[in-house]
Amino acid sequence: MFNVVIIRYGEIGTKSRQTRRWFESILTNNIQEALVSEGIEYKKIEAKHGRILVRTNKAGEAVDVLRRVFGIVSLSPAMEIDAELDKINRTALKLFRGKKRELGLERPRFRVTARRITKEFPLKSPEIQAKVGEYILENEESEVDLHNYDIEVGVELMEGKAYVFVDKIYAWGGLPIGTQGKVVALLSGGIDSPVAAFLMMKRGVEVIPVHMYMGEKTLEKVRKIWNQLKRYHYGGKAELIVVKPKERERILKKLRELGKEKYTCVFCKYMMVRHADKIAKEFGAKGIVMGDSLGQVASQTLENMYIVSQASDLPIYRPLIGVAKGEIVRIAKEIGTFELSTLPEDEIPLIAKHPVIRGSWEEFRKLYRAVFGEEPKWKKC
Repeated sequence: MFNVVIIRYGEIGTKSRQTRRWFESILTNNIQEALVSEGIEYKKIEAKHGRILVRTNKAGEAVDVLRRVFGIVSLSPAMEIDAELDKINRTALKLFRGKKRELGLERPRFRVTARRITKEFPLKSPEIQAKVGEYILENEESEVDLHNYDIEVGVELMEGKAYVFVDKIYAWGGLPIGTQGKVVALLSGGIDSPVAAFLMMKRGVEVIPVHMYMGEKTLEKVRKIWNQLKRYHYGGKAELIVVKPKERERILKKLRELGKEKYTCVFCKYMMVRHADKIAKEFGAKGIVMGDSLGQVASQTLENMYIVSQASDLPIYRPLIGVAKGEIVRIAKEIGTFELSTLPEDEIPLIAKHPVIRGSWEEFRKLYRAVFGEEPKWKKC
C-alpha cells in the first residue's frame, strides 16, 4: 500500500543552510547504509525541504530499521500521489479505513493535519483539513475530535505531490553518526558502559569499542552487547578491539606485598585508560568514554575518578555521571542491552574486599612507582 517513507529530523533543521546540507548528506548516507545492511530494497533516497524521502515498496520493514538511525526524529509510511483534492480525499479515506480495521473501532475519533511544505496547492492548510475531514465523515462512521483522537490523518504537500499517512513513528533523534568525530568507548560486560556508548552515538559520535580481556565468557558476552549496539551504529565502521593487559598480575602481586589491595580497582581502571589512550591516538579519536555514574560504586567517587583521569591527556567523557541507576537500566532495556549485560561472566579477581573509596593521588603515585619503577603518566596543569 505505502510507496514512500517520510523522514523528519530535528536539530539538523536549526543549522545554517550550508551546514544543514552537510548534515543531511551524512544522514542520507547512514539511511542508505542501514537499508542496504538489512537487505531492504529501495528505489530512491532524496532530501528536500526539510524532509528525507525514501521510496520503497517495503515501507513497514524500512521503518523498523530507520527508527534506529540517529538524526531521525519521526517517520511515516505514506502514499505519494498527485496533489489533487479528489485523490487526496480518496487516499485519506482508504488509509483511514485500514487504520480503523487495525484498531478494531466501530466509530473512531479522528483529526486531519495538513501542511503545505511548498505552496503550489491552491487551498490553505486549514481548508485542506476541513475538506478531507468532511469527506471522511460523509463516507465512514466516525467523529472529529481535535484533541482526544484515535486516528490522525496526515497530509503533507510538496512540489505538486501529496503525501498521505496515518502513522507517525517516533525515533531517537540526536545527530547522525559521523558528524561529531570518533571516541574510544571502554566496554565491560556490565549494564552501564553500553548505555554510555549508546548516548555518545546518539550525539553523532562514531564509537570505537575497546574491551579489556577478563576471560572467554565475558568476552563472548561483550561481543553480543556490541553486536546489539551496532544496530544503532549506522555510519560507524569500528569493530570490537580486545586488549589483553600484560601488567595485571604484576600489579596484583605488588599491591598484596605492600598491603594495599584496596587500590586494585583504581589501578585497574587507570591502566584501562592508558591502553584506551594509545588506541585512541592510533585511530585519531578525540576522547575516551567510560560508564561511570557518580557514587554508584567505590571506584566511581570524585577522588578515584580524578586519579583514573590522569592516565590520558585526552578528554574522558562520562555521559552517565549524573544519571541514577534506575534510569540507566531503563535505557539499557529499551536499547536491548540489559538482558545481555546480565548474562553470566568470568569471576573478576581484581575486586578488593574493601576497595579504597577516596583514593589519594599522592599515595597512588607512590604505589605506581613501587610497581613500575617510574612516575605514572599524569596531566600536569
